[in-house]
Amino acid sequence: MADDYGTFESSGGGTAARIDALLELTTELLALDDRKALARVLNAQRAADVADLIRRLDDGTREIVFGLLQDGLGVEVLAESDVFTTRAIAEDLKPETLSGLVEEMAPDDAADVLSDLEEEDAGEVLGLMASEEAREVQALMAHDEDSGGGLMTPRLVLADVSSTALEVIETLRREAASAEILNLYVVNAEGKLQGVVPLHLLVTAPPAAAMGRLMDTDVISVTPETDQEDIARFFARYDLVAMPVVDRGGRVIGQITVDDVMDVIIEEATEDIYKMAGTSDVEIERPSVVRVAFTRLPWLLMCLLGSFLAGLVIHRFEVTLERAITLASFIPVIMATGGNSGLQASTVTVRSLVTGRLSSGLMFKMVFREVGAGALIGLACGLAASAVAWLWFGQALVGICVGAAMFLVIGFSVLLGVITPIVFDRIGIDPAVASGPFITTANDVAGILIYLGLATLLLQTLL
Repeated sequence: MADDYGTFESSGGGTAARIDALLELTTELLALDDRKALARVLNAQRAADVADLIRRLDDGTREIVFGLLQDGLGVEVLAESDVFTTRAIAEDLKPETLSGLVEEMAPDDAADVLSDLEEEDAGEVLGLMASEEAREVQALMAHDEDSGGGLMTPRLVLADVSSTALEVIETLRREAASAEILNLYVVNAEGKLQGVVPLHLLVTAPPAAAMGRLMDTDVISVTPETDQEDIARFFARYDLVAMPVVDRGGRVIGQITVDDVMDVIIEEATEDIYKMAGTSDVEIERPSVVRVAFTRLPWLLMCLLGSFLAGLVIHRFEVTLERAITLASFIPVIMATGGNSGLQASTVTVRSLVTGRLSSGLMFKMVFREVGAGALIGLACGLAASAVAWLWFGQALVGICVGAAMFLVIGFSVLLGVITPIVFDRIGIDPAVASGPFITTANDVAGILIYLGLATLLLQTLL
């Protein structure tokens, strides 16, 4: 049966399909108590896939499956696991076993794993690790995990500016097992960064070529305090595979590699999506009923307050609605269209802000473009809504009111959707917060006020 699983890798299914098939086979082999076959299957998989499998298992099954992994794969799986899975695996392992696994990791991965654990558990694991590895990991954990210091690994190869290509290659042969070699960073006698030599250029250079002549002096570097979002932008903009991290004196203290930045990009995108929905990734990390409820509740209470305000606005215009009750039929249309228009505009603005594409010089241009587009959209929707209202109720006044209100509400909503994230960003608030309940709630209240205020004005003028 396990032999039949060999077709799984070459079946060509997507990631979700592969994990589903792996989960099904794992469940089947556990039911048959065929752990030898399951061990062969699991140890033939990629670490990321096994980590995803373990995330889906219950406590007892997870402990069995992780126990069947060979040491090397177990290390990689632990490094690939999310916060919730890491803590669950740690609970199943003895501290001595966990410390042995962490010792085998790259320092940056080890720091990430220990940061995911409770402080007391992380301290116990560090105390059981070899002193040199423990010092490396503790030094990384001292940095903010969302910064250059939190992302970097201290294991790299430095080359003296006067050394030759042959000498550096000999150094690489000795240290290749303990360092991540993508670029060679050239330093002077004080350890200050002078330039970078890509690995492919080193191995093709004449043996006697000096590093000072081979290096590219136009090096993009960051400090331990640089935010991970800025680092991800550097990698994306300049197609980097690795980047040096330097201290304030310009000395190289580590490097950040592209695999770590890919994780950052996914993490930041996920975080923004959660914020736009008015929640957070705490629901995934600690999925308890109470925690989920309290994470969502503040934003929903804000929406509830907005709904009460919209209701109050409607109540204040009850005389207008009594004179033309048909106007009430279009309140949901006005609210929904305005809210969606504002959300579209804010999503585009937030995206431009977080990717660094919206500089100060382009802000006015973007506001002008979005408001112009909103005016055209509002005109089209307003004409359509006016025609529907006129044909539906046979009242020209209702059609005029609905069409004009639609035009104004969409225009206002788009303007609010563009301006709010920019203002939030300028005052130091994450602009993604502006794209969820805040924009929707504000547009609901403003849309009703515009609609019924305009209706009141037209009724007083024309009747």
